[in-house]
Amino acid sequence: MFTLDRLLRAEAHARPDETAVVFDDETLTFRELAEGAAVLAAHLRSLGATADTRIGVHVDPSLELVIGAWGVVCSGAAYVPLSPEYPEERLRYMIEDSGARIVFTQERFSARVAELAPPGTTVVTLKDAVQHAWRTAGEEPEPYAVADTDLAYVIYTSGSTGRPKGVMIEHRSIVAQMRWMAAEHRLGPAETVLQKTPMSFDAAQWEILAPAVGARVAVGPPGVYRDPEALIDTVRAHGATMLQGVPTLLQALVDTERLATCTSLRRVYSGGEILSRNLAAQLLAELPDAELINLYGPTECTINASSHTVDRETLSKSPSAIPIGRPAHDTTFHIRDGELCIGGVQVARGYLDRPELTAERFVTTDTGERLYRTGDLAHWNEDGTVQFAGRADNQIKLRGFRVELDEIALAIENHDWVKNAAVIVKNEPRTGFQNLVACVELSPKEAALMDQGNHGAHHQSKESKLQVKAQLSNAGTRDDADLAGRPAVALPGRTPTARMRRTVFARKTYRFYEGGEVTRADVLAALARRPEGIGSRRVGSLTLADLGELLRWFGQFTSEERLLPKYGYASPGALYATQLSVEVRGIAGLDPGTYYYHPVRHQLYLTGELPASGEPASLRFSFHGKRSAIEPVYKNNIQEVLEIETGHMVGLFEEILPGYGLDIRPADDGTFEVIPYDAEAPGTDPEVDVYVQSHEGGGMPDLPAGQYAYCDGDLTLLSPSLVEKKHVIAINQAVYERASLGITVVSRTQDVRRAYVDLGRALQRLQLGDHGLGFMSSGYSSKSGHPLPAARRMDEILTAANRPTGPSYFFVGGRVSEEQRLSEGMYEDTVHMKGPAEMIRDDLVHHLPDYMIPNRVVVLDRLPLSANGKVDAKALGDLAVVNAGLHGRPHVLPRTRTEGRLAEIWAAALKYEEVEAVSVLDDFFESGGNSLIAVALITRINREFGARLPLQILFESPTIEKLAHRVDGAAAAPASRLVRLHAAGARSPVYCWPGLGGYTMNLRHLAEGIGIDRPVYGVQAYGINRGEEPYATIREMAAADVAAIRRRQPTGPYTLWGYSFGARVAFESAHLLEAAGEQVENLFLIAPGSPKVRSSESGGASYENPAFVTILYSVFAGEIDPTVTAEDRMSFVSLVADRFPSLDPDLIARIVAIVEETFEFTYTFKELTERHVTCPVTLFKAEGDDYSFLENVEGWSTRPPTVVELDADHYSLLRQPDLKELVKKIRYRLGE
Repeated sequence: MFTLDRLLRAEAHARPDETAVVFDDETLTFRELAEGAAVLAAHLRSLGATADTRIGVHVDPSLELVIGAWGVVCSGAAYVPLSPEYPEERLRYMIEDSGARIVFTQERFSARVAELAPPGTTVVTLKDAVQHAWRTAGEEPEPYAVADTDLAYVIYTSGSTGRPKGVMIEHRSIVAQMRWMAAEHRLGPAETVLQKTPMSFDAAQWEILAPAVGARVAVGPPGVYRDPEALIDTVRAHGATMLQGVPTLLQALVDTERLATCTSLRRVYSGGEILSRNLAAQLLAELPDAELINLYGPTECTINASSHTVDRETLSKSPSAIPIGRPAHDTTFHIRDGELCIGGVQVARGYLDRPELTAERFVTTDTGERLYRTGDLAHWNEDGTVQFAGRADNQIKLRGFRVELDEIALAIENHDWVKNAAVIVKNEPRTGFQNLVACVELSPKEAALMDQGNHGAHHQSKESKLQVKAQLSNAGTRDDADLAGRPAVALPGRTPTARMRRTVFARKTYRFYEGGEVTRADVLAALARRPEGIGSRRVGSLTLADLGELLRWFGQFTSEERLLPKYGYASPGALYATQLSVEVRGIAGLDPGTYYYHPVRHQLYLTGELPASGEPASLRFSFHGKRSAIEPVYKNNIQEVLEIETGHMVGLFEEILPGYGLDIRPADDGTFEVIPYDAEAPGTDPEVDVYVQSHEGGGMPDLPAGQYAYCDGDLTLLSPSLVEKKHVIAINQAVYERASLGITVVSRTQDVRRAYVDLGRALQRLQLGDHGLGFMSSGYSSKSGHPLPAARRMDEILTAANRPTGPSYFFVGGRVSEEQRLSEGMYEDTVHMKGPAEMIRDDLVHHLPDYMIPNRVVVLDRLPLSANGKVDAKALGDLAVVNAGLHGRPHVLPRTRTEGRLAEIWAAALKYEEVEAVSVLDDFFESGGNSLIAVALITRINREFGARLPLQILFESPTIEKLAHRVDGAAAAPASRLVRLHAAGARSPVYCWPGLGGYTMNLRHLAEGIGIDRPVYGVQAYGINRGEEPYATIREMAAADVAAIRRRQPTGPYTLWGYSFGARVAFESAHLLEAAGEQVENLFLIAPGSPKVRSSESGGASYENPAFVTILYSVFAGEIDPTVTAEDRMSFVSLVADRFPSLDPDLIARIVAIVEETFEFTYTFKELTERHVTCPVTLFKAEGDDYSFLENVEGWSTRPPTVVELDADHYSLLRQPDLKELVKKIRYRLGE
């Protein structure tokens, strides 16, 4: 029989003078610990302590904490941890509920405990115990034997009712735990365990009781568990070899970037939460010589019921959640209906004085084994380990699907940017719609933000549109009130020239690089390029027309394809907050003075007069930053941003003035003076050092990855070190990955006024070149101590190479296509329309089925934690930012009779509890609508109002307000058959044909999940809407569809996709478009073959043909059911209406008619030989399909098609989880 007191006495006998406990500079040997515990135990027994007596221990981390726990154990009683950090109400409840009539504490807490505890409770200190020992010196203590079935401690854990419950742990259970830790994880005399967990948590017990197996305990200072920096210091100070923590804490230790200095650590234990593969990899990278062990165990099974040591070699192939491993010695795992149940010696006696709850959670099997029902979901892995799959009470029914919230959180935590994540459900108060909300904490090491540490919410999410609103407001211009009454000059040349437009729209911040490879020669040519002049002229010869044309380069340029105006120079954040002033003497007939140039109005406003003088004609420019235009968006580095923008503006002058026979140079007073151009004069290049970085992997083929110094027209290797992806802000990291190179310019001027100006000049010159390279700024240094990570990294590289550092500007780049240069659209700007929150959500499309993708991702600076270091879900759900999205639209009641009737139909279809909950501004799909509900809703609206609204109307008019307009104006032209399945995107659309029946709703998940920044339109078959008759041939179908497409998009290139039967229509449409002289960019034929159900004796579109009936039924069911039979169309329509009651029988009949008409549509050999396409064709072949109409026939395409084999079958490829495979392979083919 083993008990804790026997184990301690044995260790004290074996190693009496070795250190057992250390706290600060105080120590206890094993002999001293055993003697101190014995002294306290004797005093407690004199006060009535005996078997199963509960004694509170209310002590801060110290030597007394360890003595107190051991003293109670050695007295034969059970200790109840009462952490001083706990709220007083909780402590009061625990003392009363446990029945503790004795509380051991420190002298400074005596009065507090006396006030908290019930009357009659004895408060004991170590001083009291010592005094009792003095009083009883020489007396023979009464012998006392502790039984292994006696209680060792009672620890309180949270209860589902809100009342904590006491878990009763016996000696045999904790002894088994300690001996297993010693045998399995080498807890013993060679180890130092850091005791940092608050005593009231069960994980703290093996830290405190480690001397039972000969280990040394280093007690950390109070609160050290929540201070990662202090925790690192404590590990190092004591040479701790073992450390345990919840993943949240371990991630914080990684983020200190000091964990690698804890070289004494041999084993790190993770427990309490799911350990992600991502975090495991980070921990092992930081501690290359340490083991990482994942521990699992509910309090009711004595701390740790299982463990799994992470294998470095196979980690990359491990599940995204690290397994919880194999059971501890004498412990058994049973998985019953998905729930993990635990048996064996470590199972607790039960809950203190809670017999009903004990009976519910502790059960006995038919074989007599006693099990604890954990409430955790789990399954066995092939290697015999157990995989935790979440809490059963964290599994919810979400919109008809059973969803595990922990699984979603884990998928999010495996994102490179995410430090911690939690997922909660928030019900929309009016509609009851379940909103899945993911709350994430970003890793500052992997997902840097602008204004890091001082950032606003708009840097975490673009939901507020704050920056776009600032960009549209022209806040950088002078206020109208300031300009009122000032003399104004309307400049000639307000309409820009074609050359201006071409140059300005080519000067983009490029975020896509679609022009191919970049070579060393390309970079050298770009760096060597200088503007060319056309001779020289006097400044005074400038006319007003010349000045107007010159200044027009600095005005706004607009395009019907752009929301934001375009400028000829770059501005960090595109806020354009630097104002241009023009000082003239003897120029263009203007009065001498200083004028403000208004970039929107193309006017000069006189802001200061100059006295007339006999000085020669002169023209000077000065630049004035308007801080208030930037401050709503950026908090840090505002002066630096304004000076860099000034540099870009000077760089534009340097580019265009030589074309007028002029040049520009800095003047001593901080202005810039215009002078005659002199090709022979020494240049005024920016005083900068230039470094070129060839990226790893996708860099330049003739320049190995590394950092190169640019000098005398050549590149010399400086360092293999790179500015890495993580060193650019999060929203730019995808651009970094697409880029081939990076360039850093470092100022070496001694004139502090010009340092950042020169940086802007350097990038502007590169951006205006015609070398085919495009660039995006990706980080700069700081005067005020807030450099962006790229600048810090570059300083490290230069310092290591003994090169001078200074103000710096880093930008990435690559080759861009001519199409990109000519574009006047916002394709390059789409990246910045989303923040980290939106980008993380977009990435989840590739890792989770659509029903598990959060409605919102909310980025928080820090997730709220409970006292034990775990995420506090209740506090999370109460945060204002989490609830903000639930009331995004005002609740507007119906205002017209039509809106009122529509609200009733809407409420019935979407199962609102009351019509008053409906707002006419609610969005159908955001309110829980789906394709089946859409059919029922539109069918009823048409029936009630006698309207003929098409099914796709909900994509165009998703609110009651908009539907009412359509109903009231039903005589207007019918909606297009091009159904907008996915509206977002700045690039040209994708047109996709559905399968047999021509109903586009089943394409919606593909359209929403593809994530390619392009609108997606489903091409609905003619005949779906009332009054339409299906076309008799594929050619007629395609011709009508092409006409509809060209009405929406008059010219190519076109992107066409077709699924199943729709592949034939897509092919015919591509043929017709190319025959009309249009370009088809891509033709994707998805599952163009048919499922293998046709017999060799096919009877065509006949209800006597089982193959036809099977295929026809699959149009509605989305799967094959060969048992379905029908005598005729009427009986088939009745069958489908019975099985799918949300579908209107009239609609079913119209779809059936289309299938009957098109079932046998195919190409003859002759017809195929008459068709030819030049576009690239990709066939996505579904598993189990017959050959398609194009296979085994040659001559129909200029180039052979690319064939992509799918594991999914004909129907499952459009549903999760198989849709992921199709999306991934389509994106690959598109180069996404």
